Parts: sequence; structure tokens; C-alpha cells
Amino acid sequence: SSRSAPVTFLSSSALQSLLMLPSPRSDRCGRSDSSRIAFAIVVLTSVIQRVVESQDLFLEARDLEGLQTANGFLQPPRARLDALSKELLNLQSPEVQYPEGDRQRVGDLRGSSKGGLEHFEGSGPGSGFSGLQVRLGKVPELGSRAITGRVRVYMQGHNRSLPVDGNSDGQETNQVFGADANALRPGDSLTLGPDTFGYPLKSLQELPPGQFYVQAELLPYTLFNRTGLPPTWLPTSCISAGGQNGQYAKPDGTLLSRVTVITVTASAGGDKHFEGDGIVITLDKLQPPASSPGCAGLGDAVDSKYIKTLRIDSQLLSQWWGTKIRLEACVLVPHGWDEPEHASAEYPLVIAHGHYSPQWNAGGGFSEKQPTCNADVEGYACVSEWYSWYLYRNWTSTDPVASPFVGARMLLATINHPVPFFDDSYAVNSANMGPYGDAIVKELIPAIESAYRGIGAGWARGAMGGSTGGWESFAMPVFYPDDFNAAFAACPDPVTFTHYTTINLYKQVNAYYYDSDFKRTQLPGYRDGYSGTTWPGYRTPYGDIIATVEEQNHRELVLGEHSRSCGQWDIWEAVFSPVCSDGYPCRIYDKLTGQINKSIAAYWRDHYDLAHIIKRDWAKLGPKLNGSLHVFVGGSDSFYLTNAVMDAQDLIESIDPGNPTGIEWVVGVHDGRGFQHCFRGYEYDSKGVPLPNSITRLTYAQAFLPKMAHRFAATAPAGADVISWRY
Repeated sequence: SSRSAPVTFLSSSALQSLLMLPSPRSDRCGRSDSSRIAFAIVVLTSVIQRVVESQDLFLEARDLEGLQTANGFLQPPRARLDALSKELLNLQSPEVQYPEGDRQRVGDLRGSSKGGLEHFEGSGPGSGFSGLQVRLGKVPELGSRAITGRVRVYMQGHNRSLPVDGNSDGQETNQVFGADANALRPGDSLTLGPDTFGYPLKSLQELPPGQFYVQAELLPYTLFNRTGLPPTWLPTSCISAGGQNGQYAKPDGTLLSRVTVITVTASAGGDKHFEGDGIVITLDKLQPPASSPGCAGLGDAVDSKYIKTLRIDSQLLSQWWGTKIRLEACVLVPHGWDEPEHASAEYPLVIAHGHYSPQWNAGGGFSEKQPTCNADVEGYACVSEWYSWYLYRNWTSTDPVASPFVGARMLLATINHPVPFFDDSYAVNSANMGPYGDAIVKELIPAIESAYRGIGAGWARGAMGGSTGGWESFAMPVFYPDDFNAAFAACPDPVTFTHYTTINLYKQVNAYYYDSDFKRTQLPGYRDGYSGTTWPGYRTPYGDIIATVEEQNHRELVLGEHSRSCGQWDIWEAVFSPVCSDGYPCRIYDKLTGQINKSIAAYWRDHYDLAHIIKRDWAKLGPKLNGSLHVFVGGSDSFYLTNAVMDAQDLIESIDPGNPTGIEWVVGVHDGRGFQHCFRGYEYDSKGVPLPNSITRLTYAQAFLPKMAHRFAATAPAGADVISWRY
């Protein structure tokens, strides 16, 4: 459908034919009759996979825009991971099936929406459980210093993988309980008892009888002294330096225990007990530090011909946080940028928003090396490798038929700005995280343009991204209308809170249930699954519910109270909410009960409801957004993001019904079926069939940069340079 089609866009069948090459890779897993060896292989495979594959269906799988292939990751050395897995796993434990006991619900849920403090009353003093004791052991790297953080204890009925990797929003999840650890020193311990809140089962007393594999972790916290706010304990980090776009190992500094086998028994009266006395789980292993692959994939801060690394210490953020805050940009420079012929050329800048990713990935990677893998054998990871190479070929081509970048030479940068609440700040100013928007727009972007000959003017800047990056791209021209001239937002996070996924924060009483006098119907939070890696073909949108809003939020509450889970709902709260008196984000709703706080909802509306702000400030924003804002969402988005986009379109188009707004809205369907997360707009194969999300998510640059080039050239002020970069 475009002049780049012969190189860039291929149908599934055509791609399979192209990639049918002999695979140079052999089976890495030798076979043995020894079940012990077979089990060890499964374990080691799981440890490696946990670094490069998402097992968290909401926190990670929802946000895979720009996923790089497994071969693109630089992780801790294999030997260190192997050693750690051997230490953590109890290899002598037999395989045990999860018991199908009575999962009777006990306990009473009560809570308060004030100040964000949640309270859970479990099964009470009548419970037979004496509790699980978690002790801080001797960790040479830590010495005798005290540790504050969140302890999480995971339980599962099998030993096929590490328990710390088995918790998710999906039906396959294991069990987790969580509690805060305050100033633990080696030898100190805390006890998880019947009042300790858990997910999916709320209390230890709900555990069915049987044998469980148990492992604990401790996510460390740091005491931050933010300007004008109380000293506050927050996660030291939510990411691993080797992570790729939502996929991480445990953050550096995470403490881990070995896997322990415990048995739960039930008395004649139904009370549950742990078999044996004095069960102690000891945290004595430290997550190995990960190595960054660097922007170019060649090692930390090692640049290539085309991909450059730029880091700045933000004065705005460092002053606000009371500690040094560094921002990073991975910059893909245009073909010809370093050639004498174009030495005086200056270029537009496009920011590709998305999750933290130390390696450049702007909705598809960039690789100068032609792959040798076979997609029929190695699947979607191989497809990603091929499309990374296609982008390199397109980017460096001077053939106007083969390359969409002829006449559209630009700087294309990904940026990293993780925060203690999440892997990304959402690129706006906020009460809880400080002036990230200003730091990016006023410090980082000018630094990129200065270093790599950017034009340095708002008319020559654009933004693009999907999901989290889609919201950020939508927000840029709303909050900084003079600094951006084009925005392409795919499957954006909620752009209005009339549908905060499935919740109407302004009208509903409760975030977890539909309003009704006589029914209690739970609100869905996640359906069908992520379609971005479904290849070949499409994932069918059956509407199957994977998790409810309540389940997702309760999981986060176990992983970290006070918006400290590093999870999706909690980062929205940290971005959109004011700061409460205890220094933590004010709860938009009680995390335990779902009761909505209408005063906080009003704050959200006035400060971050993008559709509301556009309507309120239409006289100022309308002319700026006309022709510059483009929004895409699947008709069956996995996280119900379709709803907010449609609400925003209806609201904005009602401002002046007789006149078009100039904003593009696209709700994606194929054969009458809605695209899921994350639809970024239509592209077609040679037969006119829409390509699936798994292909279009790899070609953001080819799809959007040519359109931005046209916009920039058409709207540039008189006398501006619209020639030097259009070769």
C-alpha cells in the first residue's frame, strides 16, 4: 500500500517463504533418561526465559511495543544465572500436582480510601496458622546494613520453575503474599500470618491442603527526600539495566531465598496448619546485576555508525528529587548524516515513546546484520530479527521506490526515564514524580538536537508510540502544543477517564463493580490476551476475560502498598494523583474495596484527562491539533482502551459539530473483528489484506515518518529549512 511495500510490508505467507532458510541452530537440549537432568534443563530454561519473556500478562505483555528479539538482549552471564538457579531450586523435591482442595473464602475485607492506606482483616486469631517466618540472612554484598522494602512470598504446587517467576494476572498464576520489611538486619525476621493479604487467595487460611514450593523475595526501598514532600520510602528501582521494553529480570539488589517445600494440612474442624514447626524462609541471595546492551546493542555506551548514546544529568529533576537523575536518549541518525555532502544539513526530530529499553527500539529494532534464522522453526522472535534488518535496509536506501525515508531524513530517538514507581515517568510533570515533562522537552530534547544537528524548533518535532508510548505521544501536543507538530498515538492508555479502561471515574461509585442496587457484576480488566506477537495470522477476539479490575489491583496491593508495586494501575495513580499527607499518591479508589474518591477524580479530570483538557482549552489547542494528532486503537483492545478513545472522539467532535477537528481517529477491525492490543493503523499485504498487529508493530518508523515529513514541510514557517533534510 506504500512505495516501501516491496521491502517493508509482507504478508504472512510471503514472509514465511522468504524466511525458509536452513536453521543454523541445533537443539540446545540434549535428551536423557534421567528425570533429574531433564528437570534441571527445564529449570535452567525457565531462568533464562524469565529474563527475555514476559510471564506477567498485565504488567509486561500489555506493553510490548518495540519488543526486540531474544538474541538482542545482553543479560547477566549465563554461568552466573546457572549458578543462581542451582542455588535457589530444591532439585531433590519431587514433582507435585497442585491439589484441588476446597478454596473456601474466609476473612473480611474492609478498607478506607483516605490517604491511600489499606487494611485487611484476615481469618483472625482462631486460625491454626502460626505464620510463615521470613528471615534476612547473611548477604556478603550488603554487610550488616539495614534493609527496608517489600517482602513477597510465592507459593505453587509444582517445581517446574522458580516461584518468584510464576505470578501473573492470568489463570496460570501462583499464589503470593506480601508484607513490608522495615530496617531488617541480618538475623532479623518478619512473620506472614493469617492477617497478611494475598493474591489470588486473600489469606493463608484459604490455602488448600497439599504440598507447596515456596520462595521469597525482597524488593529494596530507598528513602527519597523530594522537594516539599515528606521523606518517603519508594522502590530503589523497578527495572533491570538489561531489560527490554517491559521485559526485565528482577531489579538489581533484589534479595531472593532458596525454594522451600512446605505442607499444609487441615484439622477435622477445618483449620489449616503448616506441617512441622518453625518454618523459616531465609533471604540470602542477591539478584546478579544485569549488563546494559547499550543503545546500539554493542555494550553500554558503545555507539555504532547509526545509533548514538546521549545522557544528561537533569538539573530540574535532580533538584526536585534531591539526588542525581539521569536521562538517556538512544538516537538513530539519518543515512548521510556523517557524509561531507550533508555536513550542513539539519534534521527534524521524532521521539519514539515507550517503555524503558536500553537498546534502541522504536516500534521495531534496527540491525545492520542480515538474520540467518528460520521463522518456521524459531517463530516470532525470528520475524522480529528480520524486520529489524528491513528497517536498516529502508533507512540506508537511496531508492525512492524501495525506501519510505527518501525525502524524510530525520533523527529518531528513544528515551529512557524510569522512576521509582515504574519503568517510565509518562513524560509529563506530576505532583508525585516532579517535572519530567519539562526535563524531557526543555533539557533532553534540546541536548539531542544540539549534539546531532537537529533543527531545534517545534514545527520540526514529532512524537509516536503505542500503549504507554501512545498516551505520551497524545499528551505531548496537549501539554506542549508549541513544541510538537505531529503526534501518532497507537492504542493509548486512557485518554479520558469516562472510561478508565472499563471504569467511569466520574459516574460510578465503585471501580470494581458495575453500579446496581441488587447485582454485583465485576468489571473486566483484561481480555483475550496480547496479540502483538501472534504470528502468522490474528488472535481471535472472543472476549474471554483473563482478569477483572479487582484482581489486577489486588495483585498490585500484595506486591506493594502505597502505589509501590511497580505495576500499571499504580503508575497511573502516581502520575495522575496529587500527593497525600503521608507523601504517597492519593488513592483514586480504595485499593481493597474499589470505592472511588470523587475529589481525586476531579483532580484527575482537570490535570490529566486529555479529552477534557482539549475541550476546555479548545481555543488554544484546536488550531494546533488540526492535522497534527492521529489516534489509533483496535476495535477489541485487550485492555479496553478502545472505550476511552471513542469517548474522546465523541467529546472533541461535539465541540463544534459543523466543523471538522482535523484530528484523525482510527478504530481497527478486520473481517468484522476488532484488532486487539496494540493496533497502530492499517497496513496491507499485496492482496489487500490488513496485516496483523505482530507485523505492523515492527514498522512504526516506515509508517509514520514519511507522514511527519509531509506535515513538517507543509507547515514550516517562512524561511525555515525544508530542503537540507529532504534528500
